Order: sequence, then structure tokens, then C-alpha cells
Amino acid sequence: MKSFVQKVVFLFSTLVLLAGSSCSMFESVKIIPVFDPEATILPQTNTIAYIKNGITAMSLPLSDVKAVDAFAVLIYNGTDHFISLRQKDCWLLDGTGKETKPLDKSMHTARLGRNFKPKLPPEFPSEVFRWNKTLRIQGDPAPLPTTDIERTNIMPKNQSKFFLYFPIRSIKSSSLRVIVPKIYSEYDQTETTFVFKFRVEKG
Repeated sequence: MKSFVQKVVFLFSTLVLLAGSSCSMFESVKIIPVFDPEATILPQTNTIAYIKNGITAMSLPLSDVKAVDAFAVLIYNGTDHFISLRQKDCWLLDGTGKETKPLDKSMHTARLGRNFKPKLPPEFPSEVFRWNKTLRIQGDPAPLPTTDIERTNIMPKNQSKFFLYFPIRSIKSSSLRVIVPKIYSEYDQTETTFVFKFRVEKG
């Protein structure tokens, strides 16, 4: 009898734990910018924008993507010389101090599907243009490449737009930082790093 009761208690406890885990997995989260006096916040799309060393950098969460923590990044080269960066060197820092690298093409294709095509919010181009008339966001992004891009080169007065996908950290962490490091200047060999700070609202 005692053994039977112990089994029932164990099964009940397991069900409670599974239910709690399932709830946390499907709990809705919203990723929003953290105020920074050096940044411009575009509230309609939750975009964070910085201008540093002649480079404009923006990042925003893709709220319609649920299988991963997804962010769009746009870099505008306002200088008179080439700049370059390595997308795979970007990373995510959560509130626990854990550093997470982006998923590679094969991994996020497995999670999102081969035909997945990321979409910026429809109001993003107009919101950016109201803030900075030199930035015109046009056209849909190209389909996801089948291999990882080692280095992105950006010509003067041109822009590059790319997407970063991370294993979901927003369920467990109340803060996320997207780091775009070491944007390299071909002119003076300097490196510029951008840190985009977000917080997570649950429920």
C-alpha cells in the first residue's frame, strides 16, 4: 500500500513539473528596448539605433518568430571608406551572463524551415526614414543563403541588413544584449562595436 501511494505521489509531482515547464515554454514574451541616453529608440518597431564613428547601427526583435530569439540588424556606412564585419562573430548576452552564438544556417533552417523568409515590420522603413532621411529601407530581404557568410563588406554610403537567430533565452532571462562586434574600418584599421540592450516582458 505504501509503495502504491509513493508511486501516485511521484506521478503527480512529475505531472505538475511537466505542466509548469510547458507553461513556461509557451508563455508569451515581448522583447523591448532598454533606455540608453546614447541611443535612439524607435518605439513603433522597438528598434534601437546608434551612431558611432560615422556608422549607423540598428537592431530590432522579430516578434513574429517564436521558435528562436530573432533579431534584425542594419548597418549603414556613413563614412567615405569601406567597412566590414563578420556576422558569425555577433553574440547574445543574457541576464545570467551566458554568452550565446548565433545559430548557423543549417541549425536555424532546421528550426524555421527551408522556405522561411524573415520579414521586417511593415512600418519599419517609414519609421527609420522619419528619424534619418538618409536611410531608405527598400525591398524584401533575399532568401537565406545556404552557407554561412564569412565577412560582410559595406561600401561608403551603403547599408547591409542581416538577421541573427539564437536558441531561445528570452523565456529564462529578463534582459538580453545583442552584440555586433568589431566593425572594421579599411581606412584606419579601427574597430567599432555596438551593444543593443533589450529587456523581456512576460505574460
